[in-house]
Amino acid sequence: MGSVWVESLGRGFEQALDLLAGAVRDCTDELWETAMWRVPAPAADHQFFGPDWNPVAEAAQRSALAQRWVERRATPWGVAWHALEVFDYDLTGEFGPWAPPSPFTGHPHWRDLASLPEAWPRAEMMGYIDYCRERVRNTLADMTDEKAAAPLPPAHRYHGQPHARIITGLLGHTTEHASQIRQFITAAGIAPGA
Repeated sequence: MGSVWVESLGRGFEQALDLLAGAVRDCTDELWETAMWRVPAPAADHQFFGPDWNPVAEAAQRSALAQRWVERRATPWGVAWHALEVFDYDLTGEFGPWAPPSPFTGHPHWRDLASLPEAWPRAEMMGYIDYCRERVRNTLADMTDEKAAAPLPPAHRYHGQPHARIITGLLGHTTEHASQIRQFITAAGIAPGA
């Protein structure tokens, strides 16, 4: 990391991941699968997909998935999973192949949140945080002004924007979700490092 900006970004990422790791580590079993806020039901036209990537068409199955989506969307494990998957994916920026680490491989958050048989354990989330720390080191070690300015490819949801814009946005996104979990567990009487 030759640039003071890249070095500073690396430190910011470490702090954001430290906040998330602390919140995940301190969350109790009772709170891990408890909604942190009320989630409205998805719109009637919300499409759920099965593990075969085909839309779920059967009404009873769609209803069950919608209910589980509402129950899980705002849980600490669901929010942490979302934050880490976005973090990991946006570091790659669609400039190359991407897949999350095992056991998350093949289970995209947006598709499998409602259908996963059970919540990811905290230990798996902590492993994903460590994985993201390594991804930051590798991504920033090769970062140049040209790479930072490269427009995101058409396959990325923010296509056309400079990669640096989406990468720097990860600081706020990760910190926001870590803070939500921390606030929730603090309100339940759990002190940091307890």
